[in-house]
Amino acid sequence: VKVFVGAAMLGLVGIMFVMPTGYLGPLSSRIRGLFVKHTRTGNPLVDSVAEHQATRPEMYYAYFHFVCYLAPVGFITMWFNKTNGKWFL
Repeated sequence: VKVFVGAAMLGLVGIMFVMPTGYLGPLSSRIRGLFVKHTRTGNPLVDSVAEHQATRPEMYYAYFHFVCYLAPVGFITMWFNKTNGKWFL
């Protein structure tokens, strides 16, 4: 915890020295368009991606059927009898 706090303080001091130089500026309109609702960037591709909405839970079942219920079971069983293939996942 002490190391984390020290590293955070050091990083904060470093950012405080770099910000006035203009090296770290505000987020561009393209980045804001991806995360902030109703931000128009002027780029049609970025605007179309920003307009996407979160997937409804019913759609997971429509596309994956019973696999969405078996995946957590498979993930838990993956931690037993470890092999190189399981470590890769």
